[in-house]
Formats: sequence, C-alpha cells, structure tokens
Amino acid sequence: METINKNEHKSEIFHSQKGLVSIIIPVYNGESRLEELIESLVNQTYKKIEIITVDNNSIDNSRNVLEELSKEKIPLRIFSNKQNEGYCGGCNRGIENANGEFLLFLSQDRIMNSDWIEKTVNEMNSDEKIGCIIGKVVREGASSAEYGHSYDVYGAVLINGSPKESNLFFGGGTVIIKKRVLDEIGKFDPEFFIYQEDVDICWRIRLSGNKIKIVENAVCQNKGGGISDTFYNSDKYQIKLDTELVNMPIYKFYYSQKNRIRTMLKNYSTKNIWKRIPISIIMIFLRGIFMSIKNKNISYFTAVFKGFFWNILYLNNTMQFRKKIQANRIVDDKEIEKYMIKHSIELEGIKMIMKQFVGREKKLK
Repeated sequence: METINKNEHKSEIFHSQKGLVSIIIPVYNGESRLEELIESLVNQTYKKIEIITVDNNSIDNSRNVLEELSKEKIPLRIFSNKQNEGYCGGCNRGIENANGEFLLFLSQDRIMNSDWIEKTVNEMNSDEKIGCIIGKVVREGASSAEYGHSYDVYGAVLINGSPKESNLFFGGGTVIIKKRVLDEIGKFDPEFFIYQEDVDICWRIRLSGNKIKIVENAVCQNKGGGISDTFYNSDKYQIKLDTELVNMPIYKFYYSQKNRIRTMLKNYSTKNIWKRIPISIIMIFLRGIFMSIKNKNISYFTAVFKGFFWNILYLNNTMQFRKKIQANRIVDDKEIEKYMIKHSIELEGIKMIMKQFVGREKKLK
C-alpha cells in the first residue's frame, strides 16, 4: 500500500529526477523513533527530497504514525510488506519505487543534522566517480564517533573510529548512493535479510570502479539501543570484555557469519576464495567456540553449523550472483585489499581479551 499526500509540492517532487534525493527508510516496530527522524529530514537545508518508508509488517503502531505524518505537508510515501523482509528487503522495495538521482538509506533510529544532505550531495556532484558517501555517526552515550566499518581480508568487521578513507565499507544505517551505481551493480542481496549487506554492496561498488568517500562534517545521531565500544582506530584496538566480540546476540552472530561467507564467495576472485575462505571458516569456528564458552551457551556454536549448512544449501544461488558480479568487475583484488586490514582482527581481539582475563585472574590470587 502506498500513501501519498496529494498536493502541488509533492507532485513537483515526484516528477523531478535531476538532483532529487530519495530517502529510503525500512521500518520495523519503530513508532518511538519515526516522528523525530522524519522531522530531521523535513528540516534539511536541501529541499529536493522524497521520503519513502517501507513497513516490514510491524506489530506496533508504526503504520499509524506514518499515516498521521503523511497528512502533513511532507513528501512522504508509505509502502507496506505483508511479511518482515528485513533491512535488505525494505531497501530493495524502496529502490524499486524511488525517483531520485541519489538514494539515501537510513535506519529508523537516525536523527540527521540539518545540512547532512546538502553537504553530501555537493560532494557527490564534485566527482562523477564518487559512487557513495558516508558521514559521521554519533551514538547516543558513546565517547567516540563512527565512520563506517573496517574489514579484514577474512571477512570480519569492526566499527571504524577514524575518519580516514582507508576503510572499504560504510555502515548501512546512513549512506547515500548514486542511483546509476545501483543500476550498474544491482540492489541489496535479497538473501541477506540483515547484517553484512553494507559490506557486500560496498565491495561491489569498489569492484565497479566507483569511489567511496567520507564527509566528516556531515553528522547524524544514532539513537538506537546497545552501544558498541569496539573501534578500529588505525593503529590501536580498543576492545572490552563487554563488546559485541563476545556478547553479540545469537541471531546477529548467525546472520553475520552466514552472510560473511556468501559475501566472500560472491566478491573475491577464485584465487582468493581458496586463499581466504578456509582461514575465515577456521576463525568462525574459533569465535563460535569462544563465544559459547564465554557466554555458557552452546547456541553460538550451533549457529556456526547452521550458517555453514545454509551456504551449502544456497551455493548454486550464490554462484549465480557471483557470475554476474565477476563479469562486471573492473577492479582486481589487489586494489580492493588496499582498503582491508591484512590480519585477523578477530584473532587479535580474542588474544587481547584472554590477556585481560589472565591479568584479572593474577590480581585475584
């Protein structure tokens, strides 16, 4: 279902293409955040926008909140899925109905500074080869800002706490991408549901020869739930015992590791599939064992096997996606790996946690 306010302002927006920013927001049980988010978008200094919300069959009052907002003079379009199709499914539904030259993907827990869109669009227009842009994300209650993700050659991800553009990946919750880039590389992977979708699509953007930029003064707030204190700050890890390295929810661990393998299978060259994925599988096993012991819950280790089984079951599907990606790539792995961490960030993190644990044990004796 689509709800559109019928007014001249909105009609002008929807028939405009050049310079239009389509803001795509997948929604699931987000009633407490939506009004503040939409308000931050309406108050943008850049006015050529349309807001597309895709409700993933929320069981709260999200739909009613959106419908009430649509009664105001807001360029808001509402779509509803009959079932929860995840972040990827919501984004893809939005892409299919977007009219913009630029597509801004937002999580429902974001609050945008008023000049965010203006600053990123200006940067986009400065260089045709810029394919996507991320800004600075400030988490509520966190001591450090985030600038996308850092990624190692074995598929592990850490939040990036440095504004350097040496990182390969953006964080999926706040990113603007040129529509022509998605026309070239395809939409979000529909099999991912949630997690690692940002890594995958960003990898494909790099493979297509497009640039990824950080605009440090384009700032948004993350009003979401848990705060992660895990950062990669170019030359130093700040890993604590209460981070997601050991306390990640089971469902997130499952989807992250399942999608991690599929991402590498699709995007690496054949040579690097054999070189990187066996080590990645070992690291996933080690992490599953470590998390099961640390949390006294065998479900983490079980999730490892479920993720491997899923990838075997969907191997043919993965290879079909891989064939298209590899046929269109114009950048080799050597260039891609310039934007990756060359060693295992998981192994180093586990070593540091064990070192802290041993140190605590010695103090108690």
